[in-house]
Amino acid sequence: MKFHAVSKQIAYHLLTSLLFFSNLSVWSLPHPERKPTTDFRKKRSVFPLCFLPYNWISGQDLEVFHVWNTDADHFEPKLSKRGKGQQSFQYEPYYPYNPQQVYPPYQPYNEVDDDLRGDYCNRRGPLKCCPQRDDTCSVPILGTLCYCDLFCNRTNSEDCCPDFEEVCLGRRVQPPEQIVRPQCLHQGRYYNLGYTLHINCNKCICRVHGNAKFEFDCEQNVCLVRPELISGINDAHQGWKSSNYTFFWGKTLEDGIQYRLGTHKPTRPTMEMNEIHPITNGPLPQNFDSRQKWRNLITPVRDQGDCGSSWAFSTAALASDRLAIESLGQEKKELSPQHLLSCQRRGQRGCKGGHLDRAWYFMRKKGITTTKCFPYLGKADVTCPFNNGNSAGKVRCPTGTEDEVYLSTPPYRVGPKEEEIMRELYFNGPVQATFRVHSDFFLYKSGVYHHIESLVAGLPQAFRQQDFHSIRILGWGTDVVDGKSIKYWLCANSWGEEWGENGYFRIVRGQDECNIEMFVVGVWAHTETNGF
Repeated sequence: MKFHAVSKQIAYHLLTSLLFFSNLSVWSLPHPERKPTTDFRKKRSVFPLCFLPYNWISGQDLEVFHVWNTDADHFEPKLSKRGKGQQSFQYEPYYPYNPQQVYPPYQPYNEVDDDLRGDYCNRRGPLKCCPQRDDTCSVPILGTLCYCDLFCNRTNSEDCCPDFEEVCLGRRVQPPEQIVRPQCLHQGRYYNLGYTLHINCNKCICRVHGNAKFEFDCEQNVCLVRPELISGINDAHQGWKSSNYTFFWGKTLEDGIQYRLGTHKPTRPTMEMNEIHPITNGPLPQNFDSRQKWRNLITPVRDQGDCGSSWAFSTAALASDRLAIESLGQEKKELSPQHLLSCQRRGQRGCKGGHLDRAWYFMRKKGITTTKCFPYLGKADVTCPFNNGNSAGKVRCPTGTEDEVYLSTPPYRVGPKEEEIMRELYFNGPVQATFRVHSDFFLYKSGVYHHIESLVAGLPQAFRQQDFHSIRILGWGTDVVDGKSIKYWLCANSWGEEWGENGYFRIVRGQDECNIEMFVVGVWAHTETNGF
């Protein structure tokens, strides 16, 4: 057996010598003493170093290894006189894995990636390192082997264990020094001292603290979009889902309440309006949508933008709906909320909110024109173009054309009972309603909404801000969630079609959820000129 091994060595060296002097490549021949392994740092197959026999020309041993040629994108074989420089000679390019893959330049074995550091040689039995070349002196690593024999004590050894130098040679590998940057880190990026960054709704400034610690100092505003609130809603499985809206990102909850709502709570005299109770009889359907009964006559969803003008939007939209229904489609007009914002100043605050009773008073006394004549501009500081609102008959629009002005009859309050509201909807059309908006409503995406109090219970008052909003109720229905029937109102909001269910939302019916059944308004219509 020993003679056979020696013969194998002699045959190998004779063959490599013959190939060398005949200008042929020897780089695909593995050394008989160590089988090809996998380079655990580069994840490619490589052959261990092999030695050519005695060089009769130079009289020195030559070491053969592969070096990555970054210009040619392949490995080149090189000759080294036992570490005294490299010599190139003719070769055939050797592609160990994929010729299309660009490999990084080779790194010496003592430059170990941080994620490979650990005990390898150190966890071997009593003999941690072997004094000479020994292929059994190995440890598993990343699906292959690394070696702890002193054969590793040479240049550019790719198959040695990461802790070989420290354990076997006593050379302690120092971890890289932590560099302290005079910058603040946020989401993987560094920002200079004094830099101002907006993180959602809070302004943050990069400042230095004690012990040269650089951090952002941020405001502590409660944001309109809070990821933890979105997760809490969706994880609660309460029958509705929430979403992150880009047009709400960067705004505070206070901004949302001030500029996305805009209807003041009805005053006591307003709440004392006489209620009209419908006298119609007969069964009502389980589901009803006024858009289906009066096709193409119901005003679509519009967007009030960052202006607290829901009082103007819901009033103008309801007037448009009732005018179209009572005229059987002959007077299909989209009335102008901007007319109310710009011309109805008394007792109102424009984009900072308004009262519904005063809006209807203006509709009855002065009237408003259409959006074609006076489009919505999203701001209240626009001068009224209609002689301070004294309208009669036709008016001249800002564009120079003429248009009608539409007046209303006095509004009436619908009783708060569920069936009374349903009968008003079914026989006369959509109604106007006010309700209390909590922070979770801004994030509504789909389903039947109800406020989840447990998500804000115990939080500071800043998280529990709320105010009133006005919308239109268009119908009703029943949904089934986890085998349980949930009754709902179908409502049209004024935050655009990207919000909620294409601009609409559903809310629990019959329980006065968020006071939505507390104050419901309808209006009669007639089709004479300048009125309805």
